[in-house]
Amino acid sequence: MSVRRILAKTINTDLEYEAIGIDLAKNCVSVALLTTDGEVVCIDRLDYSELEKSAQVLCPTTFAMEPCTEMNYLVQKLEAWGHRCLVIGGKNVQNYVENHYSGQKTDLNDAQALAFLAQDTQLRTIKAKDMEQQKYASLTTLREQYIKQYRQTIVSLKGICQAWGLNISKGISGKA
Repeated sequence: MSVRRILAKTINTDLEYEAIGIDLAKNCVSVALLTTDGEVVCIDRLDYSELEKSAQVLCPTTFAMEPCTEMNYLVQKLEAWGHRCLVIGGKNVQNYVENHYSGQKTDLNDAQALAFLAQDTQLRTIKAKDMEQQKYASLTTLREQYIKQYRQTIVSLKGICQAWGLNISKGISGKA
């Protein structure tokens, strides 16, 4: 059975959807909406603000997306508005696109694959971070970056000192 794609510019908030697949990008998203009637409505590029406005007024539904940097933030917002969110691994999406779209990897095909994969109850999903986990991960990443920069600076200073005949002992806490 071939599924017909209907191209649209915005999300019709009057309809109910079984699943919504969103392929996230930096400034916009590609969206595939599966209606309860079995139609597939696709939106090539939709701004994040338009997606959020529509999601606030939509009946609770399932949103599916791949893991990326904005994913945790978006999942928190969507779940606060009463939606269910699934984060589906990229390998599953890639396999679906290869099997159903002849390997044509486009943003719309990814979004449509995510929408259909959201209906699979046996699929393993990825758990999104909550606010506390996200704060901890951000602080840990910053700390690791500062330590790396600190060590690079010390190594550079040691090299400069050695070039001028000043021997610095091993270890970061050597003499200045």
